[in-house]
Amino acid sequence: MKKLVAIVLAALMMLSVVSFASADDYVKLTWVQGNSPAPIDNDMVLEELNKITRERLGCEIEIVYMSSDEVGTSIAAGEVYDMYFTCSWYNNFNDNVSDGIYANIFEGGVNRIKEWAPKLWESMPETIWELACSSGENIEDGLYAIPVYKDIAPENFIVYDAQVAADANIEVPAVISSWDELTPYVTALKKAMEADPSLGQYPLNIGGAPAGVESSFDFINRTPLIGVVFGDDKVCSVFDDEVIMDRYRTMHKWYTMGFVNPDAPTLTEDSIDGKLHHISFVQAWDDYDYTPSRGFWVKMTRYAGPFLNTDGVQGAMNAFSVTLLDDPARFEMAMKFQELVNTDKEVRDILAFGVPGYHFEYRDVKDAEGNVLGQAVVRTEVGRSNYTPWRFSQANYAINSIEASEETLNGTYPAPVLDQWDHYFAAVADAPVSKISGFTFDSKSPIDFTTQFAEISAIKEEYFKNIQCGVVDPDDPEVGVPAMRAKMEAAGLNDIIAEAQRQLDAYLAAKGE
Repeated sequence: MKKLVAIVLAALMMLSVVSFASADDYVKLTWVQGNSPAPIDNDMVLEELNKITRERLGCEIEIVYMSSDEVGTSIAAGEVYDMYFTCSWYNNFNDNVSDGIYANIFEGGVNRIKEWAPKLWESMPETIWELACSSGENIEDGLYAIPVYKDIAPENFIVYDAQVAADANIEVPAVISSWDELTPYVTALKKAMEADPSLGQYPLNIGGAPAGVESSFDFINRTPLIGVVFGDDKVCSVFDDEVIMDRYRTMHKWYTMGFVNPDAPTLTEDSIDGKLHHISFVQAWDDYDYTPSRGFWVKMTRYAGPFLNTDGVQGAMNAFSVTLLDDPARFEMAMKFQELVNTDKEVRDILAFGVPGYHFEYRDVKDAEGNVLGQAVVRTEVGRSNYTPWRFSQANYAINSIEASEETLNGTYPAPVLDQWDHYFAAVADAPVSKISGFTFDSKSPIDFTTQFAEISAIKEEYFKNIQCGVVDPDDPEVGVPAMRAKMEAAGLNDIIAEAQRQLDAYLAAKGE
């Protein structure tokens, strides 16, 4: 089946290449990224980027922005792009590997990264490459995407309005074990909003679902919501993780107290005004500062991590179309492009922030004595309005310039930490590693669960966002979760878990574990 898919897509690729033909000799590469629609100034930024790629590589890049649904429809329709952003929750990586959509970088036993893009290979520890691979004892058994080198040992935080906490004389701990520990702060924020309506109406202004509510569960596949409780190797449902259930209960508690916007499950993240994010849920690291993007002083409290697992590393990757296996020259060019954006700071800043001098400026960061410590990026107003792609989805996050704001540079708020990545990688060097690292569940072979996955997806659409946002009828998650799970089991959930366990056991046995 995979070979058949490759042949069909290869034919389509030839048509795609023809459509890009022009009077010049530049190879035209395409790259699918998330966060549809495209930034307003996407074409302007691409022209700035292509000035460099034409000179250094002899290629031009077109970035096409799609939602996860749009890219799924595109693939189903037979459309072909050279490169794809992919992960567990966008353009599902495991499903596309099973369907033969992505090229195995080690096809034929050759490490194409080492051969064509050695600087890219050297930019990350081999452990990260291992966690990015699909099932097998070695990387050579299946590497289908390049991980984005960033916070690869996930840590999850709740970002909160620091001024509200200071005014209410509330000391929020740097680390919490339960979201419910924040209830006194959320209550204080609600009172502050009642006194000053400009702050907004709801402390938790959510679009879709709180990001990271299921973090710390070691996912195998997010479509049927299966994985293991971190540190274990028994496949189960996310609803079997008591830590996750505690978060669902807290969200419901906050909803019943009037802290959550009731329409949260029906909205999208982009529909929420960022200036109303007085509480938000993020994956980040201790020194990262959301103050520049929020426009007011914020702090964070960590509630999960760090932990190193396949789902974390595979949480942001870029894959190559399987059709490139039939066009080695084009494949090599695409690989060299990925090497450039993952290892060159100038190029990475353009991709992340836009055109220097227009979308952003480099500014000196000084210590209390006025000594220059280095430079940071400050976005212009047009940069904030017209170019804000998903930086985490693009390429190596750790070589980006650190973002600052006028307030963090003039002393109004704490200054940016320029060496925050050094701190991060040192802090997570000994992070616990998942017992199922490197395992990828094949949901199409030997048993094809396509029908079951479709039915479960429909059930999730009916229930899941309500549970995540605390909007659960008639009572609480203790009612909503069993109802959802019963329908999922009727659709074949237990059979999926059993097959995933069989594959995992075989994988661990092959590794000698």
